[in-house]
Amino acid sequence: MTHASDTTAIEISLTVENDLEVDSDGRFFVITYIFPDDSEDSVEVRLEFDHIVENLIEFYEEEHLPAGYHQLYLIAHELERHAHNLRDIAGKMEGNHLHGDLFDEL
Repeated sequence: MTHASDTTAIEISLTVENDLEVDSDGRFFVITYIFPDDSEDSVEVRLEFDHIVENLIEFYEEEHLPAGYHQLYLIAHELERHAHNLRDIAGKMEGNHLHGDLFDEL
């Protein structure tokens, strides 16, 4: 006779996609879409970016170690680097759109 196990492992195939979005009220969200078994239907997880940053700060403030503030500096640097990249690409897209409209009228 076998005894039932308290735990078991199940393998599930998931596809995960992430997105960023700012709504009409100016709230910035990180959105994660979870697709089970390569399904077309997804489960959406929507988190406010402010909440993520607040939790991150709270977590690293509790450490009070050089590693904690060092990690915050590194994260801030990466966010700034990506912000510059996003602005550059948006500017190029805007320029292409404006120049395209100008030449389309000829």
